[in-house]
Amino acid sequence: MTALLLTMRVLHVVMGVFWAGSIFFINGLMGPSIAAAGPEGLKVMGELRKRRYFERMLAAAAVTVLSGLVLVWIDSAGFESAWFRSHFGMGISTGMLTAIIAFGIGLFGTKPAMEELAALGAQMAQAGSEEARTAILGRIGAARGRLIRFGGIGATLLLITVLAMATARYL
Repeated sequence: MTALLLTMRVLHVVMGVFWAGSIFFINGLMGPSIAAAGPEGLKVMGELRKRRYFERMLAAAAVTVLSGLVLVWIDSAGFESAWFRSHFGMGISTGMLTAIIAFGIGLFGTKPAMEELAALGAQMAQAGSEEARTAILGRIGAARGRLIRFGGIGATLLLITVLAMATARYL
């Protein structure tokens, strides 16, 4: 059991740091910089997509959530209800719930918006007429709006997750 516990803890912490750090970096610094760069910023999104950055982030999120569930199972003696009623259990459960919701938002909201932006960036590069470029720019604005909205919600949920997990022991 000790080897499983240590393995899950290391996976949970390392992958969680990558996931949350990536989300905070993208939403706080990189995203606004890409937006400020205008159409040229779409090239950066394309490069990140080529390197499968977003898939790696979602994989890290999945490992974080799954290893976290294993850790809760171990700590709660097989999901014993009394553990969830403890202050520590409530703190960890809050973080677990917000992380799972953030993962769902990333998978079903943020990722599709990013993929649409990348595809629109490629279309923009191929657009021959000013009329086509204007139409694509409108769609880019809508996709960027969804990306910002979902990204902000995900970042807020992950901040709650980190705070809940970091303070659960002291509740």
